[in-house]
Amino acid sequence: MVAKHLEIDLLQQTDTTIYFEWSDTGDTCVVKRDADTIYTGTENSFRDKGLQTGELYTYTIERLGDDGQVKERIKMQTSTEDHSEDTVNYLQQIAITTIVSESKIILAWGAIDGIDEYEIYRDGEPVETTRKTQFTDSDVEMDRDYSYWIRAERPLERSETGFSEEKSVAARIFGLLNIKSSQQEAAMEKFWIAKKIAPLEQLLADAPQVNVSEFKRTWDLRYTTFLPDEYLANPNLLSPNRYFAGDNRTFTPESSHYRTQVNFSLQLGNEETTLEFQKDVGPSIAYDWRKKFRKADVASSEGIQLEKAKEDDRNVMVNLTHSVGNPLTTSPNIDYDVSATFYRDGHYDITGLHDQAPNHEVYLKNDKMDDWFQIHEAESKGLAWMSRSTASQYWRISNFE
Repeated sequence: MVAKHLEIDLLQQTDTTIYFEWSDTGDTCVVKRDADTIYTGTENSFRDKGLQTGELYTYTIERLGDDGQVKERIKMQTSTEDHSEDTVNYLQQIAITTIVSESKIILAWGAIDGIDEYEIYRDGEPVETTRKTQFTDSDVEMDRDYSYWIRAERPLERSETGFSEEKSVAARIFGLLNIKSSQQEAAMEKFWIAKKIAPLEQLLADAPQVNVSEFKRTWDLRYTTFLPDEYLANPNLLSPNRYFAGDNRTFTPESSHYRTQVNFSLQLGNEETTLEFQKDVGPSIAYDWRKKFRKADVASSEGIQLEKAKEDDRNVMVNLTHSVGNPLTTSPNIDYDVSATFYRDGHYDITGLHDQAPNHEVYLKNDKMDDWFQIHEAESKGLAWMSRSTASQYWRISNFE
């Protein structure tokens, strides 16, 4: 039976291969990867080999009429998987797929072991809870952009880490002792996936005719950690430093009050890519039980490191690691890791991992934007949540433009 419209019927990925099948329309179809035509014919499947591990690829499938003109087009952005031994963020390992047509947007993602259901949000509003690893939005307009969130939780004992059972027990003990937390909450890993999608009329317009290596763009990323309260009680009740000064603010990209702030600027170029890096640590201030000043100090920033991990004609990857302690008392460090890949055609794919304290906020902008836009925020659950016995939060965001 000949299909009336183009659909992706099957998609399979490995670390280096993407295979997909589409509707058998009986017509000649053209398949493009990024700006390059990689197949023309009447077959309805294609296997793309020799791809880079863990990278995004955009495919355009065009259905031609008898006159050789395009009469239907769909686009798919997907990725290869990444099961490298040094991959610590589970969300880096899975493939995330977006398929767009004139009538709908389809999101699909690799299953995460130990997760039974996913909550789907569109533009910040909940729309569905599903046990599937796929979501179809048929209520879409052509001239507006959309943002989707996929959120899930997993008990620590179902984690892939070798010490998951021991850490789960420690987390439940933490939850039992911490009056602001539950045993269950302290032992739940959080996974957040975000996808920003440009208007369909833009995505489904004629495919680009220039090579992606000819694109130049500057990306700026700002990662800030802060304490929202004016004063915070020290979890160690025996310490003379009974309170610490907080930053007394909410989420905002421009505040000068923070625990730490990292800024980097990546300028993509044809021959040379430049990476500029700034890091700063805010002062730590301690008070006694009457909230009278005791002492202040500034922690070292040596634990904040940025490196250019990879660069080729498609993209540049940078890795950011962060570990900063409290100079006034023995306590766990503020730890997080970020891996960010910026593509020369304007796409980005950013993954992060952090403890559930303090507040974390991440912003991004490029040379075509005047203002920062937020790509991640997480509210602190309290200083005690910096303990390594509690569950972590994983996040990933990418765009399709």
